[in-house]
Amino acid sequence: MNINLFGNILIYSSLASCLIGIISAYFGKGFRRFAYFNFFAMTLASLSMVYALLTNDFSVSYVAHVGAVETPRFFAAISLWSSLEGSILLWGWILSAYTAACLYHYRNDFEKWMPWVAITLFAIGLFFYMVLAIPANPFQTVFPVPDNGPGPNPLLQNHWLMAIHPPMLYLGYVGMSIPFSFAVATLVTGDLTRSWVEVTRRWTLLAWMFLSVAIILGGWWSYAVLGWGGYWAWDPVENASFMPWLTATAFLHSIMVQQRRDMLKIWNLFLIIVTFLLTLLGTFLTRSGVLESVHAFSESGIGHYFLMAIAVTLIVSTALLLWKGPQFKSIGKLDHPLSRESFFLFNNLLFVTFCFVVLLGTLYPLIVEALKGIKVTVGGPFFNQMTVPLALAIILLMGVGAAVPWKKADAKTLFSKILLPPFLLAIVTVVCAFALGIQKGFVLTTIGFSTLSLSIMLIEMGQIARQNRSVLKIFSINPRRYGGFVTHIGIIVIAIGISLSGSYQEELQVTLKKGETLQIGNYGIQLDNLFAREKPQRFEIVAQALISKNGNPIGFLKPTLNYYTNSREPIGSPAIRSTIVDDLYLTLMAFDPATEQATFRILLTPAVSWIWSGGLFIIAGVLISAWKKRV
Repeated sequence: MNINLFGNILIYSSLASCLIGIISAYFGKGFRRFAYFNFFAMTLASLSMVYALLTNDFSVSYVAHVGAVETPRFFAAISLWSSLEGSILLWGWILSAYTAACLYHYRNDFEKWMPWVAITLFAIGLFFYMVLAIPANPFQTVFPVPDNGPGPNPLLQNHWLMAIHPPMLYLGYVGMSIPFSFAVATLVTGDLTRSWVEVTRRWTLLAWMFLSVAIILGGWWSYAVLGWGGYWAWDPVENASFMPWLTATAFLHSIMVQQRRDMLKIWNLFLIIVTFLLTLLGTFLTRSGVLESVHAFSESGIGHYFLMAIAVTLIVSTALLLWKGPQFKSIGKLDHPLSRESFFLFNNLLFVTFCFVVLLGTLYPLIVEALKGIKVTVGGPFFNQMTVPLALAIILLMGVGAAVPWKKADAKTLFSKILLPPFLLAIVTVVCAFALGIQKGFVLTTIGFSTLSLSIMLIEMGQIARQNRSVLKIFSINPRRYGGFVTHIGIIVIAIGISLSGSYQEELQVTLKKGETLQIGNYGIQLDNLFAREKPQRFEIVAQALISKNGNPIGFLKPTLNYYTNSREPIGSPAIRSTIVDDLYLTLMAFDPATEQATFRILLTPAVSWIWSGGLFIIAGVLISAWKKRV
């Protein structure tokens, strides 16, 4: 049996298992075995495609599309997700893994919910495997079999981050299927218990962590590969991953109000449904070919499938909310505007408004083009002007909201005993930053709000640690609260990194002769050598630059120009020296071997590493928050 036939049998088997699983779940018997079989079939299908890629089996359509004999085996393997059909295959495998894990984990629990959870997950799987079987089938046969292929997109085969970023993104996107399925099960059964809150929060938290890591790694990849020296450009595909992150973040905050005060039940169901819809929208934007982006796949025929899926999901979810929503009236009520639940409501308003602004800016060019046939762009200035105030307000609420008690706070006591020391510290920090040369209002405001929120959280954690004579014990006392603090610290670190790096970047473009030196900041850059070298999949021109700091040599940076057989223009790979203080960023723009000259684009950017470091705090915070134990 050839690999094309084997792969198609597995895909259609998965399609059939989902259909039979829906029927079995409706009658409430034996549906889990179909989830396990589906996972087994999709695992074999994915491994078969990896094997075909590694062995250069060009009779397989996907391998003929993205494979090449000269591609290093590492990049050949991860090219599984370098193009449309392979990415849908990986998507389907992750969905099968989530479905099997969820149904197995709750095999003895929630008998009322689980059949409907299974039906929803199988229905999602039915759609994706239908797409995989018909318009995006990677196992089609190619004849005559070519001797070689074009290889993956050159931008996707020159950095190890491509091995991590897409799987993290898919784990985040697909992970939102689980809380959505529980939301549907709740609406159908009319059962919204405290158990639902905890189960949905935990699965959302897991998917949110993967999505957070994916967004940060995507920025890192853009920064380290594309050569422009930035990490976020409000690209529509970047926005597509950011929007469900915003609504999921809102849910993770408002679900605490439901658990503590029995409020916002319908609102939380709404947020879960919207988050799932935004993951479908993000998939549509990325894979339908409607967008021109370095992140998007072009020439796709699956757009109308996803539009249909979005429409069906929207109609069914809205009908369920209108039908069953009224019976989930909240018992709790808002007692006072100065309370933690009030701050959570304001927090949710900010996140949803943020998401709406991003959605509007992303879809507006598509709507105008569809209606009027003209191309318009909505760029960074619009997004920055609209979202920066929202982001600053969110940073401020991180700390102040955590300091306010539930139900009602005494304003005088709150300010004099809790907020006054952090407020004074924030003022001192801003003054010091101004004295050090930071004079832009946006950056000073970010530093001030960040200092205020950070000090509120650290003071509380310090007090608890002092009472228990242990720093680590505070996380076992209340893992959700203090794990959330750690996550918030990560967000604050990222915010400071973004404000500094986006406001105080130095840039030069200069041509150096061999032995000539240029000074930028404390760094000296000398062109030491210019040479060529052959790699299996490309030809490289390397500019070796000797770097010194304050007159002392500290090493070499080697930016390159890469020539691929399937690319008309050379693709640059920047070289970066990264420290906690700043990044020195060199991109080779052009060269002249006759005169031994090289033209560089040089960037000196502060605090970029803070953005990547903040991701580590986020991961740690999520893992602590998900900890079940309470002492």
